[in-house]
Formats: sequence, C-alpha cells, structure tokens
Amino acid sequence: MTTTMQLALNPIQWMATDDGWLDPALAPEPGALLALVRKAGFDAVMAALPDGVRPAQYAELVAGAGLGLAPGYFVCRSEGDPADADELLARAVAAAREHAELGLTDIGLGLAMIKGGPRILRPAQGTEPDPQRLAALTDLIGRIGEAMRAEGVRPSLHPHVGTWIETEEETRAVLDALPADLVGFLPDTGHLSWARANVAELVADYADRIPFLHVKDYRPEVAAQGRAEGWGYQKTVMEGLWVEPGRGALDLRDIVGRLPDGFAGHLMVEVDRPDIADPYESAVASATGMRSLFSFGA
Repeated sequence: MTTTMQLALNPIQWMATDDGWLDPALAPEPGALLALVRKAGFDAVMAALPDGVRPAQYAELVAGAGLGLAPGYFVCRSEGDPADADELLARAVAAAREHAELGLTDIGLGLAMIKGGPRILRPAQGTEPDPQRLAALTDLIGRIGEAMRAEGVRPSLHPHVGTWIETEEETRAVLDALPADLVGFLPDTGHLSWARANVAELVADYADRIPFLHVKDYRPEVAAQGRAEGWGYQKTVMEGLWVEPGRGALDLRDIVGRLPDGFAGHLMVEVDRPDIADPYESAVASATGMRSLFSFGA
C-alpha cells in the first residue's frame, strides 16, 4: 500500500489510574508532555487544548515541540434526549471552531462512559440494547454533524466499549443511516475487537469515510475470561487487556491494509492502560512497534 500516513499519539498512558480508569490530571504539564511524545518517536499528537490556552497558543506550543497536530475528540454526553440538544450542540460548535482554528478538518465523536453504567458493568457485549435509544442517538449525531460541518469540521463516529454504541451492529446502523459527508468513521482497533467486531471488514466497508484510526493491541484471552467470569470494564482493563501495538494478538497490518491506497491520515496510537508500566517507555515501545509494522510519510 502506497501511503503518506502519519504516526500520532493520544498520550493517555500518562493518565491511567490505579483502578483502570483515566484521569487527565495525572499527565505532566503540557510542554513537558509534548516533549516526551516527540522524544518517544511520534510525529504528531492528538489535539487537546489545555484549559485557558487559546488555539493559536496551543498550535505554537505543539510546533515548538517538533510535532504536528492530529484530530482531537468530542464526547457526546447524552443518551439521545432532545432536552440535551441545545447545550450539546453549543459545545460541539465550540469544539469544531477550535479545531478549525488549528487547521484541522476532522474530529472524533464518541459517547460518554459512565462509571456504574450497564455497559461498564457488562462491557463489550451490547448490554441492554434499545433500538429507540440508538435511533435517537443517531438523530443527535446527525445534528452534531450538521453543526460541526457548518464550521468546516467533520465529526467521525468512534464506537467505544462501555457506551451505547460499542458493537459492530450498532456501528453499522449509525453509519448507514447518516451520509458520509456529514459523519465519518473513526475505528479503534482494540475497542471494536473487544466487542467481537470484524474490524478488518468494517474498515474495508467504510474505508472511504475514515480520516484517521485509533490503534492499540489487545489480549483476546483476557477479554474472553472477563466475559466468562462477569468482569466489569475496569477489572478487565486491570487484568491486562490492552498492550502496545505489535505486542498483542491483532493483525494490525491486515486492518490498516484495508484502507485505500494512498491513505494519508493519521494512525493514532491510543493505549488506554499501558502494559509497560512506565508511560514514557510504553510510548517508546508503541512508536517502535508501529514503525516496524508500517511506513510513515513526511
């Protein structure tokens, strides 16, 4: 595959908590974190404006670290209730405007994970499916797409374990209901695999609407044991589900190979909880693993 792909990192290794969750407050201050991302071997970092920092200031900080910017992420904190729409759409517009100011035209779009929720307690199984809720969320995602597209930024649906869009069936239902120019697709190799989706087929079927990917590896035996023994999201993660790219069971070359020839988006490493305890060493191993698997352009 001829490619000008870029290697990016969402540096959540530094945010992993002792109970299998994430806490952004654990990360180093922004300048130090960006320097570590670059030193670890990455070309770009996920856009995430620190509190109180304007887009122009942030872009300068990132460039000063020798990094490019990769698309960020917007969380839809709703179950499709129309009463949530006004506040949610206002936040979506603000996020899109920030991305546009950063020169980005894409952003990830996922639902919120709520501790104690049904899909946190019984993850990656499509727990308590509800066609009416999925339809309401699809409508809301379409409205977010319209609001963001008006700002020059397209959101891309990001299925995620622990949310109301986590399975292959749910993913396809939303994508098939919404036009590609309104909502793209942001697969995560690990979360979709945990939910027993055929990730390679999903990537192939929706390749023309994928602007970038989240890449991690995983241990299917941990996922299988968690399902058999009724583990929740956090326990499954704590038992060693996630690993750095190239250190688990996924055929990442096959998945990425389903993208169109000449794909020029970012492969964004996102290891929710590092298998290598030290966050920096995890990032180094991730960059090394990715560069051994793929060729990246300038």
